[in-house]
Amino acid sequence: MKQNKDGDTTRNGNTSQVPDRYVEILGDTVLPVHVIFSIIISVVLGLGGFLAGQAVFPKIADESMVSSYSLLAGIAGCVLALILSAILFKPKRVLTETEITADDAQGILNDLQVNFEEEMDVIEHDPVTRKEMEDLKIKDIFIPTDKGGSK
Repeated sequence: MKQNKDGDTTRNGNTSQVPDRYVEILGDTVLPVHVIFSIIISVVLGLGGFLAGQAVFPKIADESMVSSYSLLAGIAGCVLALILSAILFKPKRVLTETEITADDAQGILNDLQVNFEEEMDVIEHDPVTRKEMEDLKIKDIFIPTDKGGSK
């Protein structure tokens, strides 16, 4: 999948095709057709497992346990559907890492409406926060380079 200059994603980068339309479900971005196929797979395997258990277990198990075993067969079908859907429908998000600069950090903090000066003050005066920032190797991002080298 490629993204054109308008931000529309197409299957092969050809902008003449209809772009994929994603929906957000429980905080994840998915294709609606994949959700529908996953639901169909889950219903078929879950209900199929239960009904197969209703047909098979009376022949091999005590009658009082047929419903319980059938329920377990249905749950096993749902787990199988989960695994099958995870294999068939791979995540669509693409994560890219880029080197961040102080200007980028300033822009991100502005977007988040965070006071840059307050954040720097906390980093400089709170040893726990400063240690965490150093451990994450992001402290230098928040310390401006025009402070005369006092990082």
